Amino acid sequence: MIPTPLSDKVTMRLTFLLCLLASIISLGGCFDDSARAAPTDDILAKVTAAKTVRIGVKTNTPPFSVMAKDGSFTGFDIDIAEALAKQMGIDTITYVPVTSADRIVKLMHGDVDMVIASMTITRYREHRVDFSLPYFQDGESLLVKKDSPVTGYLDLTGKTVGCLKGSTSSYYMKQVAPGCTTKVYMDAATMMAGLMAGEVDAVTSDELILIGLIKQSADPAALRIAGKRFTTEPYGIALAQNQSHWRNAIDDALQTLWENGTWQAIADSWFGPGAKYQTDLDFAIKPYPH
Repeated sequence: MIPTPLSDKVTMRLTFLLCLLASIISLGGCFDDSARAAPTDDILAKVTAAKTVRIGVKTNTPPFSVMAKDGSFTGFDIDIAEALAKQMGIDTITYVPVTSADRIVKLMHGDVDMVIASMTITRYREHRVDFSLPYFQDGESLLVKKDSPVTGYLDLTGKTVGCLKGSTSSYYMKQVAPGCTTKVYMDAATMMAGLMAGEVDAVTSDELILIGLIKQSADPAALRIAGKRFTTEPYGIALAQNQSHWRNAIDDALQTLWENGTWQAIADSWFGPGAKYQTDLDFAIKPYPH
């Protein structure tokens, strides 16, 4: 008997399945490069052996981290980084500049061992990175020109608000002021220039960052904070995923810095009575039982 050919219907199904399989295989190399996982080496073992750590920090976010013209860094995050390294027996820190937009990418690519950059812990971000225990907390607010009619987020309907790419700000604006439009900037300097030029009616970020930008501006008297904080922003140290030994060591060091008074001394120097950024802090690191 002469075999009969497959029906057209069966042939079409086989062709479709083969094309689908080929498409799935080809997609494996088409995802955004930022989704690559960090190296799987034991980061704690590497850092401990070399006594050197690479930390991603911001360059223009007072009072948390600012880079001077000579390349040195100052700020609350920097002091926490120095104290953390000392507590962990690390001799040398290499600071790597990051922005809100690229800090997760640099961490996932293995360009840094941790990121200490006024970074809010969110469930969305935890799909890509891990976080330490919270080491600080602030809340989002608004910055406007002194003569602006805006007194808080309830006045933002029909207004345009500037925010930084990669920050939580644009997400929260959609929640608290859905009637406003957001304009995204790559860095704080450009965002502030946009406010002064009238591109936006207000800019939003964590309140202490906004206060820092006011103090850094050419005319601080021309700016003001509008309203109270309207979010809760717990800051964590961002780490590569699947590095539990590294995360546990950092958490343990943070808890020790709280217990021995080092954290409080650093906080007082930046935010305590008479400090440049004096504010009421309602935050505590919660140590685990020994």
